[in-house]
Amino acid sequence: MDSTSRFTRHLSPPSRARSCLLILGFLATGCGSKKPDLVPTGPVETTVALSPGQILFEDLSATCGVQSTYDNGEAVRPPNLTILESLGGGLAQVDFDKDGLLDLYFPGGGYFAGPDNHTILGRTGKLYRNLGGCKFQDVTAGAGLATLAGGAPWFYTHAAAVADYDCDGWPDLLVTGWRRVALFHNEPDGMGGRRFVDVSAQAGMDQGVIWATSAAWADLDGDGLPDLYVCQYVDWSFANNPSCDYDGKTPDVCPPKKFSGLRHLVYHNRGGGKFAEVGTEAGLPPGGDQGKGLGVVAVDANGDGKPDIYVGNDTVDNYLFINQSTPGKIRLKEVGVIAGVARDGNGSANGSMGVDAGDLDGSGLPSIWVTNYENELHALYRNLSKNGAPSFIFQTPGAGIAAIGQKFVGWGTGFVDLDHHGYEDLVVVNGHAIRHPTTTGRKQRPVLLRNIAGKFKAISNLGGPYFAEDHLSRGMAIGDLDNDGAMDMVVANMNEPAGVLHNIGCGHDSNHWAGFTLAKPGNKDVVGARLEVVAAGKSRYRFAKGGGSYASSPDRRLVVGLGTTASIEAVKVRWPDGKEESFTGTLADKYWRLTQGEGQAVAVGGR
Repeated sequence: MDSTSRFTRHLSPPSRARSCLLILGFLATGCGSKKPDLVPTGPVETTVALSPGQILFEDLSATCGVQSTYDNGEAVRPPNLTILESLGGGLAQVDFDKDGLLDLYFPGGGYFAGPDNHTILGRTGKLYRNLGGCKFQDVTAGAGLATLAGGAPWFYTHAAAVADYDCDGWPDLLVTGWRRVALFHNEPDGMGGRRFVDVSAQAGMDQGVIWATSAAWADLDGDGLPDLYVCQYVDWSFANNPSCDYDGKTPDVCPPKKFSGLRHLVYHNRGGGKFAEVGTEAGLPPGGDQGKGLGVVAVDANGDGKPDIYVGNDTVDNYLFINQSTPGKIRLKEVGVIAGVARDGNGSANGSMGVDAGDLDGSGLPSIWVTNYENELHALYRNLSKNGAPSFIFQTPGAGIAAIGQKFVGWGTGFVDLDHHGYEDLVVVNGHAIRHPTTTGRKQRPVLLRNIAGKFKAISNLGGPYFAEDHLSRGMAIGDLDNDGAMDMVVANMNEPAGVLHNIGCGHDSNHWAGFTLAKPGNKDVVGARLEVVAAGKSRYRFAKGGGSYASSPDRRLVVGLGTTASIEAVKVRWPDGKEESFTGTLADKYWRLTQGEGQAVAVGGR
C-alpha cells in the first residue's frame, strides 16, 4: 500500500486552497495581513486566513502520541551543576520498518545516583512508530531498544545518527553519550516486523569513548560503506569538576573554557560489521586546546565529489576537514582557518553548537551555517570554492542576520524551504546552557528566517503558537512526517516534552515541489552527491549530507521548492565518484527515487 494512503493529511488540500484554518488558542500574529477575529463566547478560537507564501506550524505533541522528555539529571538535590547537564539531546527521524513513514527515536539522557549523587546513569530512549494520521506509537521495547546487549542498562545519552552501515537496505542506528556509543543493527524480529540489535562490541565500538556528542555517517574512502565521524567534547568528570559562578555568588554550570578538549573519533567501516577507530592516523587534532565538538555535518564542501566534514566546536576554532582519502585509507586535512570557516568576522572563535550546509544563493555550492552562543553572531559562511580549493567568506552581516544570534543560545538548526518558494530558509531552536543566565531567560523562543536570494528576514511571528513560546531546546530534525512535501520539524527539549511541529500549509497548494531519494546500486552510501533541479530556467541545488543540526539525524530525502511552476525541465545528479547523470520522467508534487546508472526516475509517492 502506498505510504501516502496510510497517512491521512491533517488538512486536506481543498481546505488549504480555501485558505482557512481553525486553531484553538490565541495566535498573536496570523498568516494573513489582518489580525485574527476572536470568538467572544465559549472556547477561544482564531480563524486565520492563509495566503500563498506564508508559513504556519501546528504543535501536535499533545495529541500525536509522542511523549518523550529528555532528562538531564538536574533534579537531583543538592544540584550537581555539571557541564554534563548542559548539553541535552537530539533525535533521529528514521523509517526503521520501511513502510514509507518517518519514525522518531529520542535518546533519553540520564540522571545521578549513589550516596554522593556522583554515579552517572542513563535513561532509556524512546522509539515511536509513525502510524499515519498524525499518530505515533511507542514501540521501544518491541524494537529492542529498552536495554543494551545482554539486558545492560543504558548510559547517559545525547545524540542519534542513522545510516545503513552494512548496505543491506535497512537503516541502522547509532546512539552517543557519556563514555559510550552504541551501534544497533536493524534486523527482522521473527514476526514480520523489525527490531534493533546492539552490536557495539562485535563492531568494535564499545571501547575508547570519553564523551561523545554529535555524529555523522559518510563514505569517506569511496568503498561504498559509510564510515563514522564522532565529535567528542571536553575532559570533564567528577574528578575534574570545578566550581563556577557568573555573578560572584550563585553557583552554576562551568563554561567549556574550564576544560580541555578531546580528540574526535573516526571509525573506518571495514565491512562485515567491523569498524576500526583511525582518528589519529586520519589526521584529527589531538584535543587539548582544540576539539570540544558539538555539531557535525558531512557534505562535499569544495566541489570535488568527496564528502568533507565540518565541525562546530565550543569556544575554540571550528574544523573543516577536506577529504583526501583513498580506498582503504582515510585521510582528512583540517583547513578551517585557511578556508575561512573556523572563526567569526572578527577573527574570534565562538561557542558553536548546531551546524548545517545548504545552497544559500543558487551557486551550486554548499554554504555553511553555525549556531553560536549569546552575544555572538551566528555564522553564515558563503562558499566561494573553485577548482577544489575551499574558500568561504563570513556572510552573516551581509545576509541580514547579524542581530539574531546575539539574543539567543542556538542549538538545533537546519536549512529548509519552508513554503516551496525555491530558496532554503533557516530554523534555529534555542535554550541557555547555564542554570542562572543574567541577561536572558533560560528558556528561549525558536527562530524562523526566510531566505530571499541570500538575504534573510525574521518571520518567527508567522510560525504559529510554538514559536511564540519559550523552550529549553537542544536537538531538532527536519523531515516530511506525512509525505505531503511540506517539511515538518521535531524538537528535542530538555526536561520538557518534545515538540512535533506539523507544517500545515500557508500556500503549499500554490507553490509546487519535488522530492528525491538518491541511491546507488547495492545500497551504497551517497553522502557527497549533489542534486540539481531545473524549473522555469532556474537551477536549484540540494546536497546529500550526513549529520547536521545538533545531536540529530533528519530526513535524508531532498525536497526542492519550485515556486509557482509545476514543470520540471531537468534533473541532474553529480555522484560522489564524480560522474554526472541526468534523469527523465519527473513530475512536480511527488517523491522520486534516483538510482545511479538508471537514468529514469521512479515515483515513490506524493500528493
